[in-house]
Amino acid sequence: MLSLLLLVVPLFSMYFHGRTDRSQTLLETLLVNTTGPGQNVMHNTFASVVGFWKSYFYLVDVEEQNLELRGELDKFKLMASRARGLEEENRRLRGLLDFRKEHFELEMSSARVIARETSPFFSVSRVRLDQGEEDRIGASQPVVTAAGIVGRIEKVAGDFCDVMLLTDSRSRIDVSIPGKGISGVMEGTGDSLPVLRFPFQKSRPEKGDLLITTGHDRVFPKGLVAGYVATDNVKQVGTQLEVQVEPAVQLSALQEVFIVVQHPGTTPARDLWEEVQQ
Repeated sequence: MLSLLLLVVPLFSMYFHGRTDRSQTLLETLLVNTTGPGQNVMHNTFASVVGFWKSYFYLVDVEEQNLELRGELDKFKLMASRARGLEEENRRLRGLLDFRKEHFELEMSSARVIARETSPFFSVSRVRLDQGEEDRIGASQPVVTAAGIVGRIEKVAGDFCDVMLLTDSRSRIDVSIPGKGISGVMEGTGDSLPVLRFPFQKSRPEKGDLLITTGHDRVFPKGLVAGYVATDNVKQVGTQLEVQVEPAVQLSALQEVFIVVQHPGTTPARDLWEEVQQ
């Protein structure tokens, strides 16, 4: 009410005393001096309120724009992630295709990993593939990728099969280190890295040395990559020497593999599995 009064009184006075041919009266001067500060306060107050609302609506609009931009950014991030996934898949598939062309002498069946079993130490202990009896899959057939050996078929049930990984404590693979004349057996240890065990000799493996299959175990074809020497620390175990080996294949990232159905020098799967179990 006071605000309305401060605005109306000066206007009323100006209406009745607004002639230009007369001098300003004492009452008019008093009214101007009395109501001026109040009008100034009201003007500043209204200006502040209007400015606040303008700023508020501006900020609301900016926030809405930011939300839209963040939504668009999330879409682009998702698209980029999918593109990277497709690129990685294409790279893997090209590698498998090149491997198949390079090893044309091997009869191989492609398979996908559909399940992983992990140990209490969170390492992959077994994988399951989407191939089975109707695909001519049998026990002890090698499982490989373009990077190297994965393991061998342990069990076939219907349309699926389980793989004994090369890290399994039952796994044995005959390997050699090219150029050093070192031959031995790559043995799985369970949760730790596999080891290469070989007889005493002058040559010693060094970190980074390549291990390839010899084919002497009648399971894995000759010339496939098994792994790399993981350390320069060679230990004596009984009458043999031992060194840790880093598998060539990252088992936790397996997606697609090859099952070698048949290769030169293959032992019938049933007879071979009986030998392995012994």
